[in-house]
Amino acid sequence: MRKGDIELLAPAGSYDALVAAVQSGANAIYVGGKQYGARAFANNFDDETMIKAIEYCHLRNVFLYVTVNTLYTDEQFDELLDYISFLYQNGIDALIVQDMGLFHMIKKFFPDVQIHMSTQASVKNLEGVLFFEENNVDRVVLARELHISEIAHIANNSNIDLEVFVHGALCMSYSGQCLMSSMIAKRSGNRGQCGQPCRLPYELVENNHIITGPDKYLLSPQDLCSIEYVGQLIDAGVKSFKVEGRMKRPEYVYSVISAYRRAIDAYLNKQNADLKDDILNMKKMFHRGFTKGFLFQDSLTLAKSIPGHHGIYLGHIHHYQKKNKFLYIKLETSLSQNDRIYFPQNDLTRTITKLYKNGKLVNHANQNDLVAIELDSKIVLHQDVYKVIDYQLIHNIQDTLKNEQIQLPIDMVLTGQINELLKLTVRCFHYEVTVFSQGVVERALNTPTSYTRLKEQLSKLGNTLYQARSIDISFPEQGIIAIKEINQLRRNAIEQLNILRLQNKRHISQIKSDIHLNRVHHPDKLAIKVASVEMIKHLDKNGIDQIFIPFHEYTCYEKNVIPYIPFLYNEEELRSFINSPLFDKVDTIMVSDFGAYYLLKDQKKIILNSNFNISNTFALHEFNHDSVLSLEINQGEINHLQTMNNLYLTAYTQVINMNLKHCVISEHYFHKKNKHCSMCQKNHYQLKDRKGEVFDIVTDHNCNNYILNCRRIYLENIDSYHVDYVLLDFINEKPNLIEQIIRDFQTNILLNKKSQIISSLDTFRGYY
Repeated sequence: MRKGDIELLAPAGSYDALVAAVQSGANAIYVGGKQYGARAFANNFDDETMIKAIEYCHLRNVFLYVTVNTLYTDEQFDELLDYISFLYQNGIDALIVQDMGLFHMIKKFFPDVQIHMSTQASVKNLEGVLFFEENNVDRVVLARELHISEIAHIANNSNIDLEVFVHGALCMSYSGQCLMSSMIAKRSGNRGQCGQPCRLPYELVENNHIITGPDKYLLSPQDLCSIEYVGQLIDAGVKSFKVEGRMKRPEYVYSVISAYRRAIDAYLNKQNADLKDDILNMKKMFHRGFTKGFLFQDSLTLAKSIPGHHGIYLGHIHHYQKKNKFLYIKLETSLSQNDRIYFPQNDLTRTITKLYKNGKLVNHANQNDLVAIELDSKIVLHQDVYKVIDYQLIHNIQDTLKNEQIQLPIDMVLTGQINELLKLTVRCFHYEVTVFSQGVVERALNTPTSYTRLKEQLSKLGNTLYQARSIDISFPEQGIIAIKEINQLRRNAIEQLNILRLQNKRHISQIKSDIHLNRVHHPDKLAIKVASVEMIKHLDKNGIDQIFIPFHEYTCYEKNVIPYIPFLYNEEELRSFINSPLFDKVDTIMVSDFGAYYLLKDQKKIILNSNFNISNTFALHEFNHDSVLSLEINQGEINHLQTMNNLYLTAYTQVINMNLKHCVISEHYFHKKNKHCSMCQKNHYQLKDRKGEVFDIVTDHNCNNYILNCRRIYLENIDSYHVDYVLLDFINEKPNLIEQIIRDFQTNILLNKKSQIISSLDTFRGYY
């Protein structure tokens, strides 16, 4: 993408979706391979289809980006780098990356390929963007929690392309920082296998009493739709408009991308766009209700009653005729045969095979009509009905996609002389090819080949992606040549032009991923981390090597007390801390995001928190700092790591499953995030799932929510892990429990004895 251009970036989970995206006006497409992408359950692209996709896009001047935005272990890297080599050699335009180990290897072995940092990297502030700009990254996909004013601030103070999600499904938690699916089902979102537990029903529990009503989907956001704010996004400095949807059907992709194409072009051309029909068609294809997201408001809007496709409002059930099993619906919009309708109170869908109006079978009915369908299911009669599949809309899009919509201009020059081969030169942009006929031009005995006929045959570009802008013909007046020669000449020229335009192969030298170090790590040090100093106010700190406390509570200097910056923090508070006299006394600091890391990496000794998702040796070498390891790697993977720096193993914690800018509690009471409402200070809140599992909700002083896991990680046999520090991470525990756990580790677990309290707690080993 040229600097200054606005890119419309479309999703494609299949080749058909890719075609739909290109034909509807996308400038770039992002796809995943059969492995390594964050949508493992999309159809995705095998190697053969990937090559086909690259060629299809490049012939149409569309960029193709490949997602390799999951986390990797050491043993995956040889195969992973073979895959990157395959993509690189076949001319992929950019790689979308989360893992800093892969980032390290791409910079080392593929320095001329574009790197786009995925939203999974959780970049949420200017400093995080500046870190990647400093490291020559081409683009950052910003966290979806940013407001447009924050995006504008980043754009005005950086020189890197910014990509922003503008449409589609939203995650409840910061992407890359959600362990909900991972911890309850071992389906990691960071490895592309998210089971979407956020779309399941939950009940809000206040002081052990359920307080929610019939709407149970408390973690299910509506879908983002910012088509009406395209101009504001462009003015804010957004370069790439990203649409979510690699799990969606081609017709959805076509509908959304064509709508945003019209909106973007209208704004750039200073025209007004009527978006009413576009928005309606997008709703027909898929939506959970539309929200402006954090882009244009302070909190998410939730799809609390229906977690899936809402469709459009069809009408209300009028009555049911038991005798012939006819259900009558008063229509508020049209309904056709083969449409699909949804009854939300019964979670029931039906395809319209027979539609009756005034007792007669019809193919179509209009608004205000009273229609009947056959229904032999028990159903709640007093409810609204929704149309979730519009057959005619899908059919129309499918018809449109049968024909090439892209028309690239070419210039053709045809020259010939009697007794010579006919020559055709074709130019497209800066590409030029010349081909010759098989037979020579002959002198006509009767009727010569006319200029009109030659031009007509050359213009027959059919369903190719080219359109003749100019045709210049120099042909003898008495010349004649077979029409089939002209047709073959045209076909040969187009074929050679395509071959020339696809000559973008790259070549690489041999790649080796091996790193050999000899340092042996042994877990002989104990560190604790607390959410508040109050939790350890009366704790006997003997035998604890390091104590991590929040930076905003750091008030005195002790050698083993280290401030940490949590993943979610107030940037003004952090800058105030950095500018305070206390900061000068700090030797070491723990950071949890790229922004804090960028601010502090040249000033203090850094420890990376587990939010950096360190899971391989190459990530350790990219940072070269002491690190708390990812909670999503197992013992064998940990013991394979090679580094000269200290490694921390989280041996106890009630895992933070979700980091939320949203507030579940104030949403219940105020239907929005009502900052500092103090409800969380007055009561204890939890989420209860459909299986009866209970998840604590913790709120920090900035009104961010943390959804804790229902079980605690609690490890024994620590000596078998090749790490340096055993970290006990306390988030919501009472002081007496903290004291018991620390004593248990000091007197039992670290001495290779059995825990004395683990059986009294609801624990699990996680991935360990």
